[in-house]
Amino acid sequence: MARNTQRWKHRKRSLRRPQTLGTAPGTLVVDPQSSAMVIRAIGYGPDGLDERILASADDARALLERWPVTWINVDGLGHAEALQQFGKVFGLHPLALEDTVNTHQRAKADDFGDVLFVTSRMVQGPPLLSEQLSLFVGANFVLSFQEDLSGDCLDPIRERIRLGRGRVRTSGPDYLLYEILDAVIDGFFPVVERFGEELDELDSGLTTRQITTRPGQIHRVRSDLLYLRRIVWPHRDMLQMLLRSSHTRVSPETMPYLADCYDHVIQLIDILEVYRETCSDLRDFYYSQLSNRTNDIMRTLTVLSTVFLPMTFVAGVYGMNFEYMPELRWRWGYPFSLVVMGGVGIAFLAFVWRKGWLERWDKPPGGPRDHDHSTTGD
Repeated sequence: MARNTQRWKHRKRSLRRPQTLGTAPGTLVVDPQSSAMVIRAIGYGPDGLDERILASADDARALLERWPVTWINVDGLGHAEALQQFGKVFGLHPLALEDTVNTHQRAKADDFGDVLFVTSRMVQGPPLLSEQLSLFVGANFVLSFQEDLSGDCLDPIRERIRLGRGRVRTSGPDYLLYEILDAVIDGFFPVVERFGEELDELDSGLTTRQITTRPGQIHRVRSDLLYLRRIVWPHRDMLQMLLRSSHTRVSPETMPYLADCYDHVIQLIDILEVYRETCSDLRDFYYSQLSNRTNDIMRTLTVLSTVFLPMTFVAGVYGMNFEYMPELRWRWGYPFSLVVMGGVGIAFLAFVWRKGWLERWDKPPGGPRDHDHSTTGD
């Protein structure tokens, strides 16, 4: 429970503005809760690769001069001086660095001349955890910034680079950009599928004889799905911008791959819309079942009250303290009154039973009467 609460707080923290209002554009105000910075670099080409941990941005110069493509991944955004050093080495725009530090950004693509700036969001869960991923694409490098060291979905790309699988080692930085965006978007599908399984469990809890689903559970899933929808929708606009723009950092050969990535985003949006409507239907179904159960209880209590009403009348008649009553001094008066009350109650119960007023609203069809009726046709 403590771990889930920590993740929930992290998700809320990732959507707030850490900078002070009124600061100058391009000012880097880091979040004091950010993790320590760890820099991992992979320089690669068709003939090999070089993977290492860097101490600072200046250590990347050797990789940039030697390899056709260099991928530098930075985990942690807690050092403003180190981020400014990256801006000097790679020629990054101050506004792009400011958006990198302010991790409330929606997915987007900005053209800063020689460098293409792209932001995306990675997710894990449930419980839902979101993290901003900032990407800078230059002539021979891809620079990625992540919020912390909680892990990412990019390990398959690193493994393909190490083993030389696919076309990543023979392609430029724009193809690496596609690989990263594709991995991020594909990471949404397992999260969305787990929410689908949870919706199936909630639906099963509503259709059982005893309602085990609570409205708070449905509201929590619906809230998470709305949050996912809020994250996924900007990815569609970001990919549309990449497909429509003529940025020199994205080659025509990479465009079909980005279009396939765009199709995956559309699939995610369709699934999220269906699940969101399912949550609304489950909530309406829950209250409908709750109302039906309340009606069953009130009907049963009403029938019982009506059954005892004539008994109360008989008991009231014989309970009056008049001196002259026909059965007052009769030897069998007391048993007679009990028999009258019991007979009236049994007769009324039989009448109610034949009318079907005591049957449950959710009783499964195909009872004994239906079976007998179906077998008497011959």
